[in-house]
Amino acid sequence: MEKASHHEQGHCNTAVALDLNGDRNLDVIASFNGKVSLLLAPDWKTEVVLHQFKGGKGQCIHSTLIDVDQDGDLDWAGSLSNDHPFWLENPGQSEILKGAWTPRLIDSVITGIHCLTTADINNDGKEDLVINNFEPSRGLSDSMAWFSAPSNPLSATHWNRHVFAAGDARGGSHYMGVGDMDGDGWMEIAVGAKGTPFANGNWFAFWKNPGEEKTTTPWKKTMLAENQLGATNILPADVNGDGKTDWLASRGHGVGLIWFENPDWKMHDIDEEILSPHSLTVADHDQDGDIDASSCGYESEWLRWYENDGSGNFKIHTLDDAQQSYDLKSIDMDGDGDLDLLNAGRGSQNVVWYENLLR
Repeated sequence: MEKASHHEQGHCNTAVALDLNGDRNLDVIASFNGKVSLLLAPDWKTEVVLHQFKGGKGQCIHSTLIDVDQDGDLDWAGSLSNDHPFWLENPGQSEILKGAWTPRLIDSVITGIHCLTTADINNDGKEDLVINNFEPSRGLSDSMAWFSAPSNPLSATHWNRHVFAAGDARGGSHYMGVGDMDGDGWMEIAVGAKGTPFANGNWFAFWKNPGEEKTTTPWKKTMLAENQLGATNILPADVNGDGKTDWLASRGHGVGLIWFENPDWKMHDIDEEILSPHSLTVADHDQDGDIDASSCGYESEWLRWYENDGSGNFKIHTLDDAQQSYDLKSIDMDGDGDLDLLNAGRGSQNVVWYENLLR
């Protein structure tokens, strides 16, 4: 892969890509310098401010795309780390360049957010949002919840809140992953807890989706590993090709990438050197039929992709040694059929994409 294009801006923790104007080029929505901005392809130099935070300060810690109002286009959801989650309504192709999108609150209680991710948790055919509350003294302290959009999302004052980890996500829970671990058709939710400055952290765990009994709370928690200093990201993937979904994880406030083998959750090392790999993505980057991984360490400043041999053994490739990241996504930025990497540059203060040249 090679660095293809970048947009110099301020401190940026999150970026997503989608074709907003129908020109088949992927635009980028990123949060930096006290705002949420649309950067228009193909050169991403034209900036349209979609939302301005009060006082012009701060930036979202994380964001995601979801069709909230079921109108066929993707809306945007995000949050400042010390505030409540909200979503911005996509006004459609004819209106996207006219300025601010309408903001609406998702929930007025959950606070101290470090991740929003989408998944169909209740199997109703609509995507929901999974959101954490990692601070012990605010909001839903030490809990996580999934939120289903209300039937009238344009007028509702809040979404439907379902707390599945009720107070047992203590320790600074971070970036969630969602996947069906037991093959029953219902998706479990996992997270890493970073620890310092929060007590009782440094672990990876997942919660079993009770399926038809989904109204029962809390869900059953399974601890994957303790004493994992700086535990952060965790994502589902069949790492060794045995048909079972494993977990692939990073110690984003510590050192290294690992994976947990289903069903006994034996831990395997992927990278024992990378410092603070606070972003993580899993995808078949080289199109050989198995799942690879990519991460960027904000201390080591390495952006790496990890080539899977199909059995869970990984070869390390360093793409950049001067890049930081809180958010990294696998997405086909140039429409050529393979997955590139989109990186939100955090301390490197940019948004960068890396072109996949592996074919």
